[in-house]
Amino acid sequence: MDDKIERDEICKRIEKLKSDYLIKVAVDETGWETLYQDPNDNRYWLLTYPNSEYHGGGPPTLKVITSIEAFEIFGID
Repeated sequence: MDDKIERDEICKRIEKLKSDYLIKVAVDETGWETLYQDPNDNRYWLLTYPNSEYHGGGPPTLKVITSIEAFEIFGID
């Protein structure tokens, strides 16, 4: 049995957005949450790995957050 984890289309899309489009703004002190910003509309995007029980935190999650949430998590104005 092969225990290798395959990246699905969502993971591939998140990787593409991270590398080619979004701008990295900050990383939290744990290293598990990263704040990105969309250069076109300035929305903030939070990248997390919510399945800490899996190796590497499991698959990533990318979601829009408000500027207030960005400030609360990262101290970003």
